[in-house]
Order: sequence, then structure tokens, then C-alpha cells
Amino acid sequence: MGALLKVSSAAKEIYGCSESTEETWVNYAFALMSIAGADGEISDAEMKWLLEDFSELIDAHEGFGDAIKHFDYKNADLHDILSKIEFKVKINYKRALLYDSIKMSHADNNYSEDEREAVKMFSEMLEIPEYMAKTIEGLVNTEKSIEATRRSIFELDDKKLTDFSNSIRRTTKLVQHAYGLQETSDEIDLNYGYALMSIAGADGVVSEDEKEWYKYNFANISQIPDHIVQKVLGVDFSNLDLNEILNKLPHEMSLSFSKTLIYNSIKMSRADGDYPLEEREAVKEAAAIMGVPANITNTLDYLTDAEEKVNQMRRTLFSIDEK
Repeated sequence: MGALLKVSSAAKEIYGCSESTEETWVNYAFALMSIAGADGEISDAEMKWLLEDFSELIDAHEGFGDAIKHFDYKNADLHDILSKIEFKVKINYKRALLYDSIKMSHADNNYSEDEREAVKMFSEMLEIPEYMAKTIEGLVNTEKSIEATRRSIFELDDKKLTDFSNSIRRTTKLVQHAYGLQETSDEIDLNYGYALMSIAGADGVVSEDEKEWYKYNFANISQIPDHIVQKVLGVDFSNLDLNEILNKLPHEMSLSFSKTLIYNSIKMSRADGDYPLEEREAVKEAAAIMGVPANITNTLDYLTDAEEKVNQMRRTLFSIDEK
């Protein structure tokens, strides 16, 4: 299990590494199981979170789930497991483990008093000071609050979509959970990408950071085919007609579709640490064309700002090396 495992960009944002050994991630999961199962049992919701949410987050190999299912967490030696965890960047992985164990406890949307006591026990097992444990617990609660706000704005639903293309395909679980978009196609991905490039390039340039965000923080998570990604990144954005592009997109496919494009255009435009007036105006123009109210557009801007601050807080708490 020494092979390198290239993780998703979402995992890179959380743990600070783009890849690590498969052995590290398996033992990281074993440690989570040992912590979550310290009271003698891992609930179905917690196991589902580990096998589905966490596995997709790190883009785990097929054998990852089998290793998890057959692990005897009740008789495991946590200290021995911890000694086998080695990230390729500086990170306080014990704090990250506590963070993820709290997220596991939240998996059934019921963070009980018993689970709070268990978290206190986990922090002692990991030799994490009580104040830091409470800080990490607060971070998870803040993230859940922000996520709830985003999901509310997107008005996520379980509506079954109507096929409007012969090349329709399912989106990834991460996209379904974050945006509520269940199906897509090459045509949708292409025009969605062109819209992002047009908006991010409204100031006359699409910076390398903005391109990197599209490639790794959006296309990678969405598993957009490489030939589409290359077309988007290679397009002459200065000649794109935003109104024409947006009118090619199926706004009716989901309540959240138009809002996700506004949200992601803000995220991409802010990726280089700058968000000039030209880009702001392009976002407003796109919102007007797609019928997204100005107050929602402003709220998505505030939401993005809050997410950036929380991400930085997490990286600081995990002592992630920014190099």
C-alpha cells in the first residue's frame, strides 16, 4: 500500500497535500475508526460517512473500502496506527483527525451529549489540549452553518431531471452534495466553463491562479473530461459573448443551477486574491441574465468571503505548511 494516492482538490484544500501514500490514508481512516469506535461501536451513519463522503473526498482506490470494512477497530492500537501516518507536507494530523472525528459524529445530524463527551475523550487520546479541541469543534460547527446557508441559498432539491441531451451523465457525489446538480453533459460543462472564463477575464486577464482554480478546484471535483478542460482554458475569453453563452445553458434544469454559476464565478474571480470592479460587474450582468436577484448575488459574495476565512482558519489550526 505504498503507492502514491493523488487526492481531490477538496482534500488538498483541507489537508494541504495533493498526494500521499495509500498507506497513510488507510491508516488515517483506521485511526478515525479507532477514535469513533472507542465507545465500542461505530454507527451506520458514521461508517457511511467514512466509506462514501471521506472516500470520495480523498479519491480513494477501490480497495480502500474493503480495508475499512475488515478492520478490527475494537482491538486496534491507536498509537501504532498513528506512527504509520506520514503526510508529504507539514500538518498537525492529530488535530485533523479530531476535526474529522467530529465530522463523523455529525454524520447523522445529531451531535449528542454522549458524542461531545466522546470528542473530549478523543482529544485526550490524541494529546490535544482542551482549548484546542473546543476550537476545532467550533470550526466544524461554523463550517456546518456555512454549508447550511449555501444549501439554503441553492434551494437544493431531489428533483429528477429530464434528459435534454443524448450525452447526459451523472455528476459526482461531491457536486450533487455541494450544488444539487445531478446530471450534466459535455455541452453544459463547456459553456459553464466559458461563462466562468468570460467573467474572470472581464478585467482583461484570466490569471494563472484563476486558471488553477478552474482546473483543480472546479473541473477536478466535477470530473469534467480533459478535452473540455483544455478547450475552456484555451479559449479566447476576450471574444466570448456572455449573454450568448448563458442562453445556451439549461437554467431550468435545477433550482440551484444559475446560483451555482454565480457562486463559482465569484470563487474563480477571487482566486488570485483580487476581485476588481470589472469582474464584479460581469458577475452582476450574468446574474441579471439568469434571473438571480441582486440580494442573492451579494449574499453569495459574502458567503464566499466567509468560506475563505474559515479555510484559512482551518489551515492555521492544522499548522499546514503553505510552501
